[in-house]
Amino acid sequence: MHKKACHFALVLLIATLTAWADTTHITPPADDLSRKLLLAEQKSRLIDTLINTPTIKAANENDNPEAAAWINVSRTLLNQAREAMRLRQADEAIEKLDEALRSLSKASSTLANSRSASIVARKKQFEEQTNQLASYRRALEEMVVSPQTSLGARRLMVSLDQLSDQARKLFKNEQFEAANKRMDEAYKLAVSEISRLREGQEVVLTLNFSSPREEFDYEQKRYHSNQILVGMLTREGRAQGEMRNLVDGFVHSAGQMKEEATAKASANDYKTAIKDMETANQHLNRALQIMGVPVF
Repeated sequence: MHKKACHFALVLLIATLTAWADTTHITPPADDLSRKLLLAEQKSRLIDTLINTPTIKAANENDNPEAAAWINVSRTLLNQAREAMRLRQADEAIEKLDEALRSLSKASSTLANSRSASIVARKKQFEEQTNQLASYRRALEEMVVSPQTSLGARRLMVSLDQLSDQARKLFKNEQFEAANKRMDEAYKLAVSEISRLREGQEVVLTLNFSSPREEFDYEQKRYHSNQILVGMLTREGRAQGEMRNLVDGFVHSAGQMKEEATAKASANDYKTAIKDMETANQHLNRALQIMGVPVF
């Protein structure tokens, strides 16, 4: 079953059982101890099954402390209920089990909210990567006209288009994590191969901006591009020990310069803001170079 469908089914089941918890305690006759104990046994088995579903078990793995706390409460209540059942204290057992179900319901709701927030973040990441890759593709279109880089640029465009198409299909099927991984592959391929294509070739870029604000925005986009790549490479473990400390230092300095630049831009001091953004990008470039990326 699809993960999303499984989660919906779990939420529906817990909601149903929680409603049951609020009503079934009045069903058995008060003097019918055997029926109450049987009901408690049925509830305890259902709760044990719910606690061990993949969605609930994943709460600790996914670093969701709030959901994990509610699940631990449910486990504690389940153990207390089983002890009450052993002592044939049926009413107390049922009360504990009903509370355990309500705790599981709260855990399930917390997981659902967390999943929604995660999806929003992944969608935003995919959009940002798509926009950045589009800018690299435009650079490749310019390189196609040069005899020195034409063939390599065309081949790279084909590879990037294939990876992008695969990523979009995964995204359409709501496989957001897999889609972003594929976009990461395309992004890193673009960075490394464009650098290789430009090796040994003197590159002179003439950029004309209609306003200081436009130039500032351009530098911010460069910063964001470098920031994404630094994050990907550090997650891959490309910087360890003292090397990681150096990378973190350059990233921290870059962040400070960007904050200063943003403040100056807000005060319409774009000339100084642009210089600060250029310095911030230089810091990120140094971090990338430490991790073995030829920056262009």
